[in-house]
Amino acid sequence: MQFLKSSGAVGLELDTGIIRVVGLSGVKHAPSLVAAGEITIPEDAVSEGVVDDVDAVARALEELWAKTRIGSREVTLGISNQGVLMRLANFPKIPYNKLAQALRFQAGEYFPIPLEEMVFDHAVMGEVDGDNGLQLQILLVAARRDLLDKSLQAVQKAALVPRVVDAASLALLRTLPAERLESSVLLVDISNGLTTLLLVAGGIPRFARVIPHSLKSYARELDRPLEELLQAVRQAAAAAQEDLSPSEHTPGAGHAAVEPPGAWELTLANEIRSSISYYMTQTGEVAVDAVIISGRGARLAGLTGYLQAEIDVPVEIIDPLVNIKDSARVKGVDLRRKGPDFAVTTGLALRGLEE
Repeated sequence: MQFLKSSGAVGLELDTGIIRVVGLSGVKHAPSLVAAGEITIPEDAVSEGVVDDVDAVARALEELWAKTRIGSREVTLGISNQGVLMRLANFPKIPYNKLAQALRFQAGEYFPIPLEEMVFDHAVMGEVDGDNGLQLQILLVAARRDLLDKSLQAVQKAALVPRVVDAASLALLRTLPAERLESSVLLVDISNGLTTLLLVAGGIPRFARVIPHSLKSYARELDRPLEELLQAVRQAAAAAQEDLSPSEHTPGAGHAAVEPPGAWELTLANEIRSSISYYMTQTGEVAVDAVIISGRGARLAGLTGYLQAEIDVPVEIIDPLVNIKDSARVKGVDLRRKGPDFAVTTGLALRGLEE
């Protein structure tokens, strides 16, 4: 099994309290949406991207497949937890047929995980000038095997086949328009269980972070159950959607006004600011063009404006359907309204269409 190999057109995300799936057909340059769905699970079944209750997740997956009627049992599984690591490294230019072995031999220099305890893969991003001539620029991806195995057990117990395993933050890249990949952007996915940050410049991931700062931590700050907070998001979104004309139905429309900005928002702004500062310090770049937020947290009212004022960088909500045809035809979930929630899952499905 490898992170960056291609198979299938079904994206699957296991989040705290919820599982999401998206099915696509066609080819990667002209995909069509054929199915999408979600199902709630016990809050403790998945914690910060790690499956803790294999049986509960497997039962939910079986029910979700029956509800969405997705024909394919092969999935692209997204993973995101503290055990998923990415590095961008320059490596001597050697024949590709020797590269994988050479990288595995030196994996310990890039990741603080013993080789026997990790699942490891790579992708060549291009070539750069080095001190001794051209070098390969390589994206390295690793995951702790024990944490990954729990997700695989749940998927396989539901009679699904995980043909591809992909880092969830990388999946977001595939939902962006080509012109956005030419600039420098920070992708921030705020899910129920954690938040991922991925800084991309010229289409190349420069660095990634996973932080336990999520809607669940927001609920703790407010001293409210996560489900109660999410219910407020759903109710506010539905009410706002009723007030919109059809032409005003935009991704993320109907945000939830939960609480005025507080410590949670400030912490998130500080994490984003420090990530941008780190990137500029390490690379000498002078600016990041935009921050693009996704996940259910992107639908919290006022969050984009607050973040933009705090970090002085344009902030926008992702539209994962920008490259997708026939998105209005899918039943069971309104992706025009809930698109940010399904950004990772859509990107995972797009991964499955790649040849």
